Amino acid sequence: MNNSRKKRYARRLDMARSFKPSSIPRSELETVYMMLDEFEALRLCDDEDYSQIEAAEEMQVSRATIQRLLLSARKKVIDVLLNNKALVIKNEIVNIKLKGENKMNIEEKSVKRIAFPTSDRVTIDGHFGHTKEFAIYIVKDLELSEVKYLTPPPHTPGALPAFLGDKEVDVIITGGMGAMAVNLLKKNKVDVILGASGRIDVNFNEYLGGFLTSQGSVCAHDHKDHQHDHKDHNHNH
Repeated sequence: MNNSRKKRYARRLDMARSFKPSSIPRSELETVYMMLDEFEALRLCDDEDYSQIEAAEEMQVSRATIQRLLLSARKKVIDVLLNNKALVIKNEIVNIKLKGENKMNIEEKSVKRIAFPTSDRVTIDGHFGHTKEFAIYIVKDLELSEVKYLTPPPHTPGALPAFLGDKEVDVIITGGMGAMAVNLLKKNKVDVILGASGRIDVNFNEYLGGFLTSQGSVCAHDHKDHQHDHKDHNHNH
């Protein structure tokens, strides 16, 4: 693969997606793979009704590239539907510049509340479970409206996800957390971005600009003083 080619902008999925005919075991199916840039072109033009020119501007590629991506993606969809094949939408970001998460079936809200665990009101804590405060950045129509600081309840199982859900937090950006906490937050309709570190304002601006995505992994155990190695957000992929 030629890694020197110009990178195109696309939104990442929360995970790879796979689809198959319900009546046929996966082991018996041929698999068709759709790349992230193909899916992004398809989403822009066929779901969000962008023109090819607008989609090319959005992805920062030529119109000819958009046409090629659309043709390829549409052929793959038809091939899967007509010939009973499995479809996998890969989530690889080689030659991709991220524009945030591609939240399928989630409507954008005009007001969003973004939480950062912090003990000094400047930097993000490595693990949200034992944080001193939550900095809540309130965004209205993509502009920062207000910053609040909330003191969390005592750290007991399930307390923090319920607390953030009650406060109508939409997103938490943190270093790491356990799998149970991630699942509980999602049940409380709170999106989770892991692997964050450093200054809150930098991470906030990157999130608002669409360039901050979850690069961490959930923790397999409950930590108290365990240090995580969250090196970076891989923004330069």
